[in-house]
Amino acid sequence: MTFDKIYQLLKANTTVKLITAVNAPLIISFLSKSYKQNNLITISEKDLTTLLSDHLYIINQGENNYSRQPKEYLTDWTNSGFLRKYFQNTDEPIYELTPATENALKWIDDLDKPEFVGTESRLKSLFEKLKELSSKAKGDFETRIQELEVKKKNIEQEIENVKHGKMDVLDDRQIKEHYFLIEETAKYLLADFRQVEQNFRDLDRNFRKKIITTSQTKGKVLEELFQQQDFLLETDQGKSFIAFWEFLLSQSKQDEFEKLIEEVLSIPVVQQIQKENFSIDNIRNNLVDAGDKTNKTTNSLLEQLRKYLEHKSFFENKRIHDNITEVLKIISENAEMDFSKLFLLELDKTIDIDLIVDRPLFNPPQKVKFSNSNLEEGKSTSNNDLLFEQFEIDIAELKDKIKTALKHKSQVSFSDFVKEFEIEKGVAEVVAYVEIASKEKSRHIIDESLHNLIDIKNSKTNKNFKVKVPQIIFCR
Repeated sequence: MTFDKIYQLLKANTTVKLITAVNAPLIISFLSKSYKQNNLITISEKDLTTLLSDHLYIINQGENNYSRQPKEYLTDWTNSGFLRKYFQNTDEPIYELTPATENALKWIDDLDKPEFVGTESRLKSLFEKLKELSSKAKGDFETRIQELEVKKKNIEQEIENVKHGKMDVLDDRQIKEHYFLIEETAKYLLADFRQVEQNFRDLDRNFRKKIITTSQTKGKVLEELFQQQDFLLETDQGKSFIAFWEFLLSQSKQDEFEKLIEEVLSIPVVQQIQKENFSIDNIRNNLVDAGDKTNKTTNSLLEQLRKYLEHKSFFENKRIHDNITEVLKIISENAEMDFSKLFLLELDKTIDIDLIVDRPLFNPPQKVKFSNSNLEEGKSTSNNDLLFEQFEIDIAELKDKIKTALKHKSQVSFSDFVKEFEIEKGVAEVVAYVEIASKEKSRHIIDESLHNLIDIKNSKTNKNFKVKVPQIIFCR
């Protein structure tokens, strides 16, 4: 950490600006109360303005004097990089915390130390991580086998002790240590998601700037976009995010995750030490929402590409139309000239001038005359059975099945859904489910970067087939 680096960091870093701002107590207290205590990721402008108005009223009861309007404060905080303002499916803007604000809130929260620091649980966790890293990084099979054998003996000994009524139960101090460590990890995980999403968004912003100012061809722009996407997914951060997202979207893992949280929160000691500004109660939903937002940010690159191509095609077609209009104008102003013999209009014999006056006159079609002979009834040689084997896909019935599957679950993946509701009408039924999820994107999640294999069966031949579809998560 050199002098120049520290100087620039303290001068330009947004987190430092927030902590050292004149209104820092107002900003930090309000954002912490609005987002962290309520376990919210995004808040609409209307709701956030109302919350800030109430907050200002309470604070101004003392000697403080914050006389500006709530929207003015929100605008200043957005321009300073403390909040991010954007639109999503509605005309009303939405606000969310930036990574810099997350870091500031996390730092302020760390200053408020718990009643004690759990050194034992941290040391044990550090020791286990060091052992795992040392063992699995070397690729030493013999050493790893010996370690597993020791673990096996310890587990067997613990099983015997439990059978004889001997079991190590955590006391209140140890429970607090473990819970503080879990809570700290959960907070850091949610805050890190902000930074991951911001990194993806920076790539998106840079690409938007490039496609607006570039004069390159469509093919070159496409090539660079796909290279950037491949590079992003191949980075350590991209690989880590994909692995996390796949783990989190597993229904069995989600159910197990939620069950463990409920069991931990039912412990009396944990209920006593939970903080007002953070609770792991909604951590699973918050992680899913944060991961989904990050995933949508990466998919917005393709949306920007589509808009760029439409923009480019529009102006190319407009330029062609303007050229044609100019040519027709010249022809109409010089009607006495024979443009078909003009040398300048010949381009390697690839363009022929076809004027309307050069076209032949209309000739009415000849009427067909039929003979007076009697018509004989013919015999069909084709098989018409297929006409009577048509079937219909009832969309309403499929939606009812989805509702039934979500009656006791908040989410269900398509691969788990078909295990309960078997595909009966082949590929057409699979396509219908994909169409339902596509038309209801506000509820359901489609990740086209990941795919699942769906088993279907031919009712006539009894052969099984696998259909590759994008990963779909049906949500309540």
